[in-house]
Amino acid sequence: MVRLTTERDVERLRQAALLLEAENRRLTSRVLELTRQLLTAKGEAAEVLQLRLVELERQLSQARDSLYGPSSEKRPRPSAAPVPAPAEANSPRGHGPRQQALPVEEVVHLLDVADQQCPQCGGALSAMTGQYEEAEEVDVVERRFVLKRHRRQKYRCGCGGCVETALGPPKLQPGGRYSLDFALEVAVQKYLEHAPLERQVRAMAREGLAVDSQTLWDQVLRLSRLLLPTWEALWLSQLRRRVLGADETRWPL
Repeated sequence: MVRLTTERDVERLRQAALLLEAENRRLTSRVLELTRQLLTAKGEAAEVLQLRLVELERQLSQARDSLYGPSSEKRPRPSAAPVPAPAEANSPRGHGPRQQALPVEEVVHLLDVADQQCPQCGGALSAMTGQYEEAEEVDVVERRFVLKRHRRQKYRCGCGGCVETALGPPKLQPGGRYSLDFALEVAVQKYLEHAPLERQVRAMAREGLAVDSQTLWDQVLRLSRLLLPTWEALWLSQLRRRVLGADETRWPL
């Protein structure tokens, strides 16, 4: 017998929950059958009988889902008092402008030369020092792909016994044509934004870069090898813990 209030074994609790759920389903079916027999004995019409059974089944299903829902994080916890979300400072309600932590780029707009003339007297207009009418606008700077040509300067000694060449940028692989930042961009789009490689290929083509999905995959593979020591260190760190937690929330794709 498992005492749910004191049991700490996760596996035993899981087995008890499965048994309780099976018993709950059996009792639900029994309730529906007894209700059908009772309504039949009362002489209810077939249509009314069917509607009442459907409604009862819906109510029982809702009660069952509240106990055995698909995500444990969505179950109500009456013992826990609701914690109000912290209000953001100066956060306006509705759809008004919000505070933005974006880099600011100032753009100064000047009158055309033809418009720098007074329409009343025809005199020339002079700029009012420090006087502007200001407004803010959130803009987007498009992503650009460029072909960087690296020129590594060569050096030599007058004696002819030494020739040195300046170092170039770090590479994922010797002689590779794609930069480390390019590989990072592909990996972030694939694993953080869930953009498949074929979709990235089409987007890059619209931006002027001709590339295929195999090339993008090669960059991700090389990057994974570079990050492998970090992954192994994290794995060993987790194995040293006494207790491991897992988030089993569904992640539909």
